[in-house]
Amino acid sequence: MPYQMTDFSSLATLIQSVCSLVSLPAPADPAGSTDTNIALMRTAANFASLEMLNAYEWSQLTKRGSLTVYTATPPVPGAPTEVGFDLPEDFYRMIDQTTSRFGPVAPQGWMISPNSSLAWQIRQRQIWFLAPPPAPGQPFDYMYLSRALVQDADDPALYKNVASKNGDVFQLDGILMSLLTRVKWLEAKGFDSSAAVRDFLLAFDSRIGAEKGANVLNMVGPPARFPLINTGNLPSSLYGYG
Repeated sequence: MPYQMTDFSSLATLIQSVCSLVSLPAPADPAGSTDTNIALMRTAANFASLEMLNAYEWSQLTKRGSLTVYTATPPVPGAPTEVGFDLPEDFYRMIDQTTSRFGPVAPQGWMISPNSSLAWQIRQRQIWFLAPPPAPGQPFDYMYLSRALVQDADDPALYKNVASKNGDVFQLDGILMSLLTRVKWLEAKGFDSSAAVRDFLLAFDSRIGAEKGANVLNMVGPPARFPLINTGNLPSSLYGYG
């Protein structure tokens, strides 16, 4: 069965659809247009993409990271050992509760005596581990939110965070992107955006409600596989950090 779908995700299609919504002539070349309205719309589209990244943990931007934590430096008695590892180039932020390791650790907790857990925190655009084991080390897996918001028009293997070509494709929902771009363009022009904001929020609430699956509700509940209160509820140190 053949299909012909328009997802409004390319920069050209998005801007042309927004132009129709605000009663502007749709340009044939949105990326190359020198019209100030279209230039503003390009900026609004890219800012809308960044704003959407902050708004939700989108499945399209959820990625898995993995590394092996170890240190090649012999421990110094009385001094904590810490090692930093580079994060993925497209790393935006860690997704909470996607690793079983102890962390992230607050600065106060970082300065206490290390224990047997693999404690970590993010700073200086690296992920740091306290008292890592010697080689071969321990595996560390996590999920993170990517800032690779746009697929390049000419090189499908290239992802970036700013759309600049007509065929560049935004990774987030095209309808939401169009509606939010309209909001930001209207606000930048000083026009009333209340109706546009309402349309976007209604679409956003509907989209995130269907973006990910949910567990089937069960009045009885699943069989208990482990007690809810056990040693996993204890803090990782005697000082209460954990």
